Amino acid sequence: MPFSVDIRRKVLLWCDRHCCLCKKVCGVNIEVHHIDPESQNGADDMDNAVPLCFECHSFVQHYNDSHPRGNKYKPEELKLRREQVYEEFTRHLVPPIHYEITQAIPGGGARTFPNVGFLVQNLGSALPVQLKVKVEIAIDNRPSGPPAGPHYSGACLWNLNPQSLVQGHFVIPTPTATQSKVEVAVNLTIVDIYGRDHHNLPVAWVYIPEQNGWYFEPSPGVQ
Repeated sequence: MPFSVDIRRKVLLWCDRHCCLCKKVCGVNIEVHHIDPESQNGADDMDNAVPLCFECHSFVQHYNDSHPRGNKYKPEELKLRREQVYEEFTRHLVPPIHYEITQAIPGGGARTFPNVGFLVQNLGSALPVQLKVKVEIAIDNRPSGPPAGPHYSGACLWNLNPQSLVQGHFVIPTPTATQSKVEVAVNLTIVDIYGRDHHNLPVAWVYIPEQNGWYFEPSPGVQ
């Protein structure tokens, strides 16, 4: 089966109608190729689609495994090259996003642990985005899972308009003694206006009981 209209529209937007191998501007002379062939039950989904110009499409299609010359474009390389091109033509759609774990409440005051605040702000002035926020909690370096509810599981989309700020909060699942190490890792995915995911690297914050505050940890123990 061919790819759906929605998939074709998205991948052609994400590559700006450039070939994902040679990066040539194609205009109408572009095809959406099945990385794993349809004849071998290749899926008609986004992960199996790569936009190619006619020439590169023929190179990918006609390589003869029985009489190899050169190096075949393997599925893993096709996907990585595709993501390079998608990123090149969509990165301008991602505004700077600030986020942090904090006990401070905007306007004054502080939350009482184990009630924990999550602040996120779209610092851009033009483009709205959506966010997937995945939070993982570790207590004494042992994973304790995400907070309750959908907002911090990565399954819920947060709408974030230009210059807007959202302060959410959640409760650490198991309140702990003050000597326990509590680490909150945040894995943030930014979804641009054309529906493409941009993944940030996971980062974390570690609770400081004496200050009712957090210090930043760039290498989370749990992700």
